[in-house]
Amino acid sequence: MLKWAQRVKQPWSSQSYLLTPQRHQHYAQLTINSTKHSHALKKFTMAWVSTAAAVGIMGTALYHTNDSSRHIIQSVQRCSIAGIASAKVGLDYKKTLSRSYATKEEREKAKRACHQRSADCILQSLQRLGGIYIKLGQHVSALVYILPIEWTSTMSVLQDRCDPTPSQDIRDLFLSDYGQPLEDVFEVFDWNPIGVASLAQVHRAKLKDTDNHDGWVAVKFQHPTLDEFSIVDTDTVTFLFGVIKRFFPEFGFEWLAQEMQETLPKELDFVYEANNACKVQANFEQEHKQRNTSLKIPNVIWAKRRIMCMEYIDGVRIDDHEFMKRHGIDPRQVSNEMARVFSKMIFIDGFVHCDPHPGNILIRPAKDPRSSKYNFDFVLLDHGLYKSISNELRLDYAHLWRAIITGDEEGIKEYSFKVGGTDIYHLFACMLTGRDWETIGSTNLSSVRTDAEFQRLSNGAMDYLVQVADILGRMPRPVLLLLKTNDLLRVVDETLNVVAQQKSTYIIMGAFCSKAVWIDVKERLMSQLAIKYHWHSFIELAKAWWLFQSIIWSLWLYEEGTSLMRRISSLGQKNTSLP
Repeated sequence: MLKWAQRVKQPWSSQSYLLTPQRHQHYAQLTINSTKHSHALKKFTMAWVSTAAAVGIMGTALYHTNDSSRHIIQSVQRCSIAGIASAKVGLDYKKTLSRSYATKEEREKAKRACHQRSADCILQSLQRLGGIYIKLGQHVSALVYILPIEWTSTMSVLQDRCDPTPSQDIRDLFLSDYGQPLEDVFEVFDWNPIGVASLAQVHRAKLKDTDNHDGWVAVKFQHPTLDEFSIVDTDTVTFLFGVIKRFFPEFGFEWLAQEMQETLPKELDFVYEANNACKVQANFEQEHKQRNTSLKIPNVIWAKRRIMCMEYIDGVRIDDHEFMKRHGIDPRQVSNEMARVFSKMIFIDGFVHCDPHPGNILIRPAKDPRSSKYNFDFVLLDHGLYKSISNELRLDYAHLWRAIITGDEEGIKEYSFKVGGTDIYHLFACMLTGRDWETIGSTNLSSVRTDAEFQRLSNGAMDYLVQVADILGRMPRPVLLLLKTNDLLRVVDETLNVVAQQKSTYIIMGAFCSKAVWIDVKERLMSQLAIKYHWHSFIELAKAWWLFQSIIWSLWLYEEGTSLMRRISSLGQKNTSLP
């Protein structure tokens, strides 16, 4: 055998492979062995194919006959879809970023292309999986000033495009949770949903038994599959984010998974949502009595964990400019009302609606003009995601925003650390406002953001991605939701305000920030003065009152001035149109 091996290694020649009797016997043995191996391989292959076929047949049978097995198989399928997509994106980034490029521009172009490929890949997987994965994509789309524009713009389609639950599943859900057939409760039921979101869909219906209203209601149904897969899906997301963190230590967005684990169970409980709606109504009760708001919260009639029946309110999305124009509704007044409602929630009440995307805010002509501040109603929907803010954080946050609005750099530095736990206050202020530091420093937040500024912010988000991720990773959870709320409100505000000189959003915010600080200072100093009279306390109280009143007067003058300018402009247009 050794000689044969040595001969084989010699140069090619006609004599090198002459068949001798020994070689003939050797090759014959090799042929026999090869035949045996071939038979063994065929047996192994047949056994593997038979086993795979048996497993496939058994798996198919179990899938269609056994609920537990079907759940396991579907869970594995969902995990694999998410895992494969994440792996593809991770490898694409690793491959793109590890290459050498001739120029900085070429590298930037390659990164942008990788962002888009990755976002498209993840979007396709999220749409295929649905449920909480859609919710995750919506979270990503809201991080407009943190993530690359390729990601946020691609994920933005998830805000409105969700697949509805089939009618039979809705019937089964109602019978299971309410205990009666749907037809026994509703005289009319529209099977075409008026809205479909990632976690639920809403139908218009008319109750059979009505006492104090016309019977028309909106019925919200949770997608039934969420009960089956929400736990495994959140665990999968958490696991995948952990894997990404392991291979990419600079990845600092695992807080997204943590946030979903904390908030999702509450969003999936409609009884909790009904309680939130009632609490908001109570918080604005005084404003309604004084005709100082146009906020409208649909009244909840009854609620189960996965079904909620509430007052039906007909309206359009807050970004429907054509509707407002037809009904004489001023978009700037809508913007101002939105600023007032959410500023009160954040800075005064400390109880905040954290999902104010355009689909959750409706506008309609005022149902009762005598009880509304404007000629429209500001309807707020979907009260599943709220955050309660501690008094300390609420006041620190008010101080921070007042410092940002007034361009007080020392105040921004101090309260950025108190609120966000960071000393990179320039970057933190930019994340809060969605503006660059130059704009913040010049106290020009009411100006319209230019494309150049937006590009600088987008590029800066990538240049400082590690620092941004670090800030987000160490930030208290309530602040993360406030940051998300800021981003969503800013997007809506910019669609309503296209003229910088007529935008008073930040003046309104400043007024509520000052009011929060004034109330706190007043209560603290009045309690001190009740114990012992002291001139220093009285002077501090007077200063806080003056600061608050000066901003309130500034807001009043601003609103009256812009109203007067609008009337003059309207008269000018009428005069020019005369022959």
